[in-house]
Amino acid sequence: MNTRMMFARDGDECCQCENVANTKSNSQFSGDIAAADQLGIGNIGTGNTSTMATLNKMNQDEVRSEVAEIDLKIVELKKRRKELLAVLGEGSLSWGMLILGGFGALMIGLGVIALFAANWDEFGREARAAIALAPVVACGATAVWARSREVKSSALWESLGVFWCVSVAAAACLVAQTYQVGGSVPGLVLLVAFLMLPVIWVTSAATPMALWPILPIVWVFTCREAGASKSVALAAKGVALMAVSLPAYIAFLRSRPAKAALLSVQVVTGLVYSLGLGILLVEALPVRISYGHESAFVCVFWGCAALVAAAGFAFSLPAWGIVGAVIAAGATFPTPFFECMPTYVVALLIASGIIAYGVAKLRLGFANVGAVALLWLVLAKFFESDLPFTLKGLTLIGSGVAFVMLNVVLVRIRKGRRA
Repeated sequence: MNTRMMFARDGDECCQCENVANTKSNSQFSGDIAAADQLGIGNIGTGNTSTMATLNKMNQDEVRSEVAEIDLKIVELKKRRKELLAVLGEGSLSWGMLILGGFGALMIGLGVIALFAANWDEFGREARAAIALAPVVACGATAVWARSREVKSSALWESLGVFWCVSVAAAACLVAQTYQVGGSVPGLVLLVAFLMLPVIWVTSAATPMALWPILPIVWVFTCREAGASKSVALAAKGVALMAVSLPAYIAFLRSRPAKAALLSVQVVTGLVYSLGLGILLVEALPVRISYGHESAFVCVFWGCAALVAAAGFAFSLPAWGIVGAVIAAGATFPTPFFECMPTYVVALLIASGIIAYGVAKLRLGFANVGAVALLWLVLAKFFESDLPFTLKGLTLIGSGVAFVMLNVVLVRIRKGRRA
């Protein structure tokens, strides 16, 4: 009984949909039907084989003019969209805003520091402290004003974030120097790092947020310069300090930033969390990195690259995947000259795996990165041998042809699937 009622209800809904469709005036569909008749596509659904022949006989000039009109409309719509976003105060952060805004703010901050540094000895302690803290206070007042007015200009917040971070770092160093505050260089770096975090959260600036994880690396190096020995504890502290930047990065991703900011931040953070983390671990861990023990050095970077690539695939961060592949492939380059053959074999497997993933997913970037690494590994070993140069030259030519053919085949497969 219930099944019959469900079919009856579905039938009533279908009838209602048909009634709604029938209420439309026939004149609304006549234009579409006429256009379809002119193009010869009215019988596509009926299996008429003359459709493709009719489409092939169309005037190419008319097709090109229609495509040009569509492109023009797209340009006009994009222009109108930017105008509407400007009215709402929600303009997207473009590459120009991101680079020029951040670079301009950095230059202003460094210029202010240089200006006062030239006349620093002429001021007293109180004046020095006031001058050092004035830019920080000004940036804070600007942020409060912008929040009260609900300013959403990405260019303003990006420039303010960069200038504010530079001002905080300069103020901390100048005040410590003026009052001869006791402490160490690692302590000063740690203080600056934690003072910058609120600035990053308030301004949501992409540049300082992406570059902040470099400070834990600097802290580890300053600790080593201060006399700290390599240890697992030092490495753990450096990694924990670097992990402090993750909440700000997650908040940045959830804010749905513009494509330019999203891509650039993914690339920078991917490099910092893979290459930078590898440098941190090599400097902090009690691992012997010397001639004959290079495998440990390479394995550290392989592990960091694999961690970043896995996180990129797990959390839909495509730039992290390619950055991890690049770092892993780059770490394979010195392996042909190692005495440890297992490390070289692992390098070959990593390069082959990157190629296999690129071919399976039709990702030219991954395929090219893996192909370059594999060619290097093979050719480096090959040219290190005592074989004749003629054979080496032919091998090099064959490798280049294979590399080009790989790209041609992948491009054709991608076009075929899209069609």
